[in-house]
Amino acid sequence: MPRIKYPYEFDPKKRRISSVYRRGRLAIYIIGMLFSLVALLFILSSGLNPIIKSMAVQFPVPILAYGFLIMLTLTIFNFPLSFYSSYIYEHKFKLSRYTIPAWLKDYLKGNLISYVISLIAIYFLYIIIASFSPWWLYAGIMSIIYSAFIGYLYPVLIVPFLWKTESYRDKKMKSKILNLCRRLGVNEIKNVVVIKESEKSTKPNAVFMGFGNSKKIGLFDNLLNSFTKGEVEAVVGHELGHYVNRDILRMLILESILIFPLLFVVDYLVKAFGPIFGIPAISDITSLPLIILTYGILGFILMPMTNTYSRHMETKADEFALQHVRKAVAQVSTEKRLADMHLADLKPHPFIEFWLFSHPSTMKRIEMAQRWRNKLKKRN
Repeated sequence: MPRIKYPYEFDPKKRRISSVYRRGRLAIYIIGMLFSLVALLFILSSGLNPIIKSMAVQFPVPILAYGFLIMLTLTIFNFPLSFYSSYIYEHKFKLSRYTIPAWLKDYLKGNLISYVISLIAIYFLYIIIASFSPWWLYAGIMSIIYSAFIGYLYPVLIVPFLWKTESYRDKKMKSKILNLCRRLGVNEIKNVVVIKESEKSTKPNAVFMGFGNSKKIGLFDNLLNSFTKGEVEAVVGHELGHYVNRDILRMLILESILIFPLLFVVDYLVKAFGPIFGIPAISDITSLPLIILTYGILGFILMPMTNTYSRHMETKADEFALQHVRKAVAQVSTEKRLADMHLADLKPHPFIEFWLFSHPSTMKRIEMAQRWRNKLKKRN
């Protein structure tokens, strides 16, 4: 393995192409939203919706059949952009290592998971709508429980289904990571797994996954192969910060607070606009495209709120890593290396960052680490 450059400095070539890459990514994101909007409006206003319902009612469980057909219609409609976005565009900037057969395999696997999770939610949603009033209160409770359940299953079923994984074989580094966990009072995590992302892309990542006895640390092999051990410690320290600060629980609480008014407004809007599209009642399965449409629009409107809170949590996790791992140089080096490997925009437009970014910009994170280091020097 070639020697890893440390401390890392920005690659001028990566910086030049990152602005082009990010502008393209933003355009793809906007086009993707418009595609979904047009597809849902087409289903609602073209006469396709009652046709799909007439097909669904011939099956033993019409709710599941209708939900599947709607999702399939949206998948087909969005497939060209999905292929361009995640295969052609990523290859253009040398971020993807997929072959077409491998991409198709993962695309189908990802859709299979999405379909199963969504169809279960759709089935129980319409059972609740038909059985309870106000339905949105009970649906909100179901959503919270279901989200926690999916979070529990993520490292147990979803990660192994989408990626090849193996135990972390560097016993010395693994012991160091687990000792750091124990030193900070995190005794529940006893497993570190390597996620084989290098077969799919060049992008590095790390994640703390699961709830209860499903908790574990996942390290992408791209992270382990391209970063120094000090940088890996800084990344793990950041993820530990999320864990110790209970950020998963905090975000779940925020989503729990927002889900009730959001579903209340969805109920109002679907009842108000449903008759325009020939939807007799919200309990009728033909209301699903309008529910998806209104929920998506409201979710987009709420993004600045959720992303502002997310950026706050990310900043606190960075501070945690600095205070407990105490490797400011490694943390700055990590941010620079991550930015180049992801072709990140170092200083996005403030409005774009405010609305769309769940993490602070790279330069803000670097500047914070440098300020912390300077304060430490002055104290010493």
